[in-house]
Amino acid sequence: MPLDTDISNADSQMHVEFYVHERDPYVGVPFVRIMNPGDKTNIFDQPVRDHHKERFPRQWLHFQMQGTSADAIGTPLAEWHKLAPEEFSDFQMAELHILKFQTVEQVATASDAQLQRIGMGATGLRNVAREFLNRKNSGAHQSELAETKKALADLQAQVAGILEHRGPGRPRKEA
Repeated sequence: MPLDTDISNADSQMHVEFYVHERDPYVGVPFVRIMNPGDKTNIFDQPVRDHHKERFPRQWLHFQMQGTSADAIGTPLAEWHKLAPEEFSDFQMAELHILKFQTVEQVATASDAQLQRIGMGATGLRNVAREFLNRKNSGAHQSELAETKKALADLQAQVAGILEHRGPGRPRKEA
């Protein structure tokens, strides 16, 4: 659950990984690793507590559904590279994976401090990621809009059909 004072929802920019620990004395115990993408010096790693499950419910649910997988929720960087290779190179993808960026959404919402760790051209990369997401989402919205218009036209035709077959109505009350 985001903090009450967390207006900009900084938790959505965090890399959160739930996993099962494999070393003694914590073999089989679920752990959480929290880090800010682009900052490999500040990593929070400890056994899972209830407040972690409440703070990061989507990642916890994903962990529960996938077992030990800790993929981030969003559009993977590999899909971005596949759909628009001219915008996003293999080198950039490798660099972002080293810094623990996993999704296009993480790149698009990265702060300036996170972008400084990527290096030159990072601000442009963030803008390109935002444009990619806008194009991707607008295509999905266009198809939804077309489906909605078709459903509305069907409903209007049904209502017109009902109104044509309607009789004179209820008889008047006799006083």
